[in-house]
Amino acid sequence: MDEFAGFDAYLSGFREKTGTPALSAVIVRDGRIAWEGYYGWSDDEGEVPTSADTTYKIASTTKPITATAIIAEALAGGLSLALPMSSDDGFAETCEWLRGSPIPFGSGGEDRHGNAIPAMDCVKPLTLAQMLDMRANGDAFVYNPIAYARIDRAISGAGGRALRAIVRDRVAEPAGMRDTALGWRDPEGGDALRFLAPPFHVIDGRPVKQVLPDDDFRAAAGIITSPREMAAFDIAFDTGVLVPPTMIRELVEAEIGPLGDYRRGWWLEDWEGRRLMWHSGWNEQKGSALYLKVPDKRLTLIVLANTEALWWGNSLVKAEVVESPIARRFLEDFAR
Repeated sequence: MDEFAGFDAYLSGFREKTGTPALSAVIVRDGRIAWEGYYGWSDDEGEVPTSADTTYKIASTTKPITATAIIAEALAGGLSLALPMSSDDGFAETCEWLRGSPIPFGSGGEDRHGNAIPAMDCVKPLTLAQMLDMRANGDAFVYNPIAYARIDRAISGAGGRALRAIVRDRVAEPAGMRDTALGWRDPEGGDALRFLAPPFHVIDGRPVKQVLPDDDFRAAAGIITSPREMAAFDIAFDTGVLVPPTMIRELVEAEIGPLGDYRRGWWLEDWEGRRLMWHSGWNEQKGSALYLKVPDKRLTLIVLANTEALWWGNSLVKAEVVESPIARRFLEDFAR
């Protein structure tokens, strides 16, 4: 029996149960694609089967890709990770607005477990390196996507290159990501826009087509790509093509607390004695993504969907990818 048959059937059933039109998945093992599955259709009339070419807006799963590119740019001398986020002229105003808003990662509060969410710290100087670790709210991490989205403005404000150029040169080209669009306005996005699965929101069990979000590429989100293209990034990341292998080792060996951590664009979490590196993506009522690595097994799962079915409402202050039913099934099947 094919070792992936059970997982394949599970994803097929998950797609049908959640009413998701298009769902794509890839498993990378030992530096190559070991399995891939494509389910449903990638148009609004059910006539175009989902395929390896189908692309999705990957939302916040953009972050590990942009963080890797920024670190590679810094290693090449193109910018400093010590540059202040205040290089963005609008950062202070954004911070004060967030602190006065009802948004939990701005004004603070509690997650569903009762864990405290500190308010943004608008007084303490914040560096690019700290922002890549989600430290805009103090010494402990708080997932703060709006603050993170200001990274490109801070880099350009300090005289650095445009983020799209950094990611294209430091990640997309060396990884061979030829059909990945860095936002709507990317002139080098290949076929990513042509094969984009439109977004849907499931209402009363029926998928209803949604308007495509018009936000462009930022450090926090905006990449349009496929799982196979993300696998190219994953393989290049693991093999030292993009950043030195010591970076991965540092993330694997980093000391983290019981709530996990966030470092260099990755959530960090331990499961049954194994370090997990991961990121989720969520476009509300439009799409979702899951990118999960088990470094000591040289194993990765990438799943993209054109509904929000993959999203499980992860806490802002606790890494909990094991709360994802797909992640949990993957880990139980392949990571033990």
